[in-house]
Order: sequence, then C-alpha cells, then structure tokens
Amino acid sequence: MDPRIQIWNVLHDGEITAISDVGETLTIFVSIPYLRRRLKPLGDSFVLMLERLKRVEFRNYDGTTASLREELDIGTPAILSTESKAMPVSIETTMGQLILDFERIRFAMDTGQEITYETIEKVCDEYWTEWQAKAGKSAGGNAAT
Repeated sequence: MDPRIQIWNVLHDGEITAISDVGETLTIFVSIPYLRRRLKPLGDSFVLMLERLKRVEFRNYDGTTASLREELDIGTPAILSTESKAMPVSIETTMGQLILDFERIRFAMDTGQEITYETIEKVCDEYWTEWQAKAGKSAGGNAAT
C-alpha cells in the first residue's frame, strides 16, 4: 500500500480548504475534524506536503479543467475516494476529479507537528470501528423496542 495514494481514501469526507505551492511542493490543508480532534494538541485539519510535484489538475464534472486554486475560489471540494493503484493519483471529490503526480508525501497536523501516515490511518480505523459499534447498538436497540 502506497501512503501517497491511500491517504486519499483514509481522509474521505475531508474538505480541501487551503493550498500553497512553492517550487515543487504543494501543501494541502484537509479539514476533517472528526479524525483530527482525536490527536493532541487540538485542531481540525491535517496538512499534506506533496514534494517533487509533477502535475496538479482539476477536472470539473462538465469536462473543463482548472487549477486547484481556482476551484478553492468557488468552493471546498470534499474528498470522496480514489481507485488509483499508481501515480498519477485521481481523486474523486464533490466538485470533480483532482489529478496529482508527485514523488514524496509528508504529513503534519494543522498545529505544525509532523505526524506519520500510520498514525492517521490508526486514528481513522479507530473512529470507524467505534462508529460501527455505535451504529450496531443503535440498530439493535431499536429492533428490541
């Protein structure tokens, strides 16, 4: 499993809220409070630093292409998923398809502390395991009434 690709499935439902591109590095803020608040210090976003960037393209549902910055000027695309297995990665969002090609990725919290992919994945797995348990109890409780 390649964290450069899998992170987009881990952060599904997260919204791309801000970007910065300097040289060959694209920094993306992904707001996903229900995962981020499980880590200290308190925050609501993860920061993805895509290094040795080769391609950033946003394809709207009408077939037109735009820059990610232009898309952020009109809205905040929420990450849905990717089925990519290799670079470039194609990420489905609520506003269209984001296509990225880069060599390396680093992760941080919005408060600046670096974090590993494994930590983000663990927090996500824990959240969804707890969510499923609660949903099961709720469904079971309603069925017994």
